[in-house]
Amino acid sequence: MFKNIPTATEFVDDYGYDWICHTNPESDKFYQDHNTIHYQIFNRGPEYIFDTAKENFAMYSTSMIKQNPGMVIPEHTDTYYKFKKDHGVEDDIVRWCVFLQDWQPGHYFDLDGVPLLNWKKGDYVELREGVRHRGANVGLLPKYTAQITGLKK
Repeated sequence: MFKNIPTATEFVDDYGYDWICHTNPESDKFYQDHNTIHYQIFNRGPEYIFDTAKENFAMYSTSMIKQNPGMVIPEHTDTYYKFKKDHGVEDDIVRWCVFLQDWQPGHYFDLDGVPLLNWKKGDYVELREGVRHRGANVGLLPKYTAQITGLKK
């Protein structure tokens, strides 16, 4: 299920990234602000993410997500609302979720109910609009992903 970006380099979170704090937008009795905190930054990241986006996408945006231990992003679907609004497109939008570091025990991601584990840095999965997915970090180290969203060439 994984594809890989062979030019992936080691990711280190020491570049003074100005992370933006987010929480789950849909509160319920299990998932609330205190257990859904994650951080995002737009248009920053490893150079290989931008090279990959330029090579594979006609139009794109990028972001990175940092998920600290003890946090979850509950099951959801992406609508690509911001990309659609910013670029004036509606169809054929995809997102590549790229794992920036090798899998660590406790790091979790599932796609349409199928657990994905043991990824390597640069591994990615393609998400289409409406596909259910979720992530969690019950490990000891932060989990980092990058997202390339756009129209493929």
